[in-house]
Amino acid sequence: MIRSVSPFGYHAGRPRLTLTMSKVLLIEDDRFLIDDLRTFIEYEGHECTIFKGPDEVMDHMSDVARFDVVILDIMMSRGKYLQGEDERMETGELLFRRIREVAHDLPIIIISAKNFDDMQIDFAREANVDTVSKPFDSTASELVGLIPR
Repeated sequence: MIRSVSPFGYHAGRPRLTLTMSKVLLIEDDRFLIDDLRTFIEYEGHECTIFKGPDEVMDHMSDVARFDVVILDIMMSRGKYLQGEDERMETGELLFRRIREVAHDLPIIIISAKNFDDMQIDFAREANVDTVSKPFDSTASELVGLIPR
């Protein structure tokens, strides 16, 4: 797949042409952030699929393993499937556990505005996990740089 996209809405000089490198699943419920992150991810040549909350993830859990990497927001509404689950855990933490049940080694990038030390899961001890704190820089370069090529 060939992409010719600028994250800034215009082409400065020659358009950037790249081959799609990774299939990225972005799990995020902030529609403004979704648009920005999709633009930055696709600009780098990756294919980006969006799940806008926990219910969509749970409805398509069997498809998660087909992605090369998941970018998972921690703080989201519970949705219908996760109601009554461990209330000490954030929604993204619960989804992380569910994703690990079906895709044990899938790389996951955790994004959150919440302090990672305040979470129930110690992501620093988890295999194939990176963490990025919000807010991002203007191009989300740290986050996008973690996506495998």
